Amino acid sequence: MIICAVGVFIDISVITVAPIALAIGKKAGYHKEALLLAMIGGGKAGNIISPNPNTIAVSEAFKVDLTSLMMKNFIPAICAVVVTILLSTMLSKKQGVQVTENDLEQKEDKNLPSFIQAVAGPVVAVMMYVI
Repeated sequence: MIICAVGVFIDISVITVAPIALAIGKKAGYHKEALLLAMIGGGKAGNIISPNPNTIAVSEAFKVDLTSLMMKNFIPAICAVVVTILLSTMLSKKQGVQVTENDLEQKEDKNLPSFIQAVAGPVVAVMMYVI
């Protein structure tokens, strides 16, 4: 949950952190539901105090300084983290889907594109933008 609370978009942080959370959750005995709640709750708590588009839009709409808005959101963010920890802990004690070895197995990537093929799409997009 702490890794997700860095203020990046939640979908990116969950995709990045999910394998780490599954490994930690398996050792700690947490269910998948509790892990997902912890990642989403941590991400939301981080978004409250980060300069993301939502916070910037609110500061502009209410004519409030962005820094002061972020500082005033610090206490609600801490409360959100505490509530997320409590709910995840309660949820992990209930019956749920356990993390299995199949969830943690590393698959070998055999059919990956070459470097040139992987870079061709972004290069074409940049060239179209420049031209």
